[in-house]
Amino acid sequence: EAEEEAEAEEAEAEAFAEARFASIERAFAAAKAKGVQSSTRLVKELRALFMAGTFEVELIDDSLLVWEVALHDWAFDPSSPLSKDLEALSEAAGDLVPLILRVHFSADFPFSPPLVYVARPTVRSEYVFDGALCMEMLVDWQPQYGNIESMLVQISAFLAHSGARVETACKGEAAAAGADGEAAATAARDSARRAYEKLKAFHDKKGWASAGGR
Repeated sequence: EAEEEAEAEEAEAEAFAEARFASIERAFAAAKAKGVQSSTRLVKELRALFMAGTFEVELIDDSLLVWEVALHDWAFDPSSPLSKDLEALSEAAGDLVPLILRVHFSADFPFSPPLVYVARPTVRSEYVFDGALCMEMLVDWQPQYGNIESMLVQISAFLAHSGARVETACKGEAAAAGADGEAAATAARDSARRAYEKLKAFHDKKGWASAGGR
């Protein structure tokens, strides 16, 4: 029986991997057909992430330019409030409840910055504004920051050490995050974009060290 369960789990994992790679192929074909300049670079980065297995990535509507990245409690410093909040939410839900980053890439990535924000659950921190992260890398983007795995590692560390808390956990509530509808997803994206515009204007004027930025 144990052997059968192991075989079933292996088959499920293989089917999952095949589905993900099929999604990449569809996304790449669609992006190339549209003449998306960054398509080859993004596929290379995405395949590297899948092979490394460090982060769970899903393409939204098979679009190479819109990703969702799942960060589970173990992606963060285990002593951080954020890791503990996510662990508590998962235990209460009886299933894994990750923090979801939504990443929108430009057609000329890495020369233009990605839009990266916390999609769900709601996170509160003095360094998080409408899901946008007051993080120098994301606010004052440079093309050399374009290694996506490295970027995600730094975002995980930033969130863990910025005092970020899951809002529901702060209130003592436990709820699994549901999928956003199209209108809500668009509103969240637009709010994060406006927040980044304000952060850039602020730090262009004040700098980073003097303003306490990270």
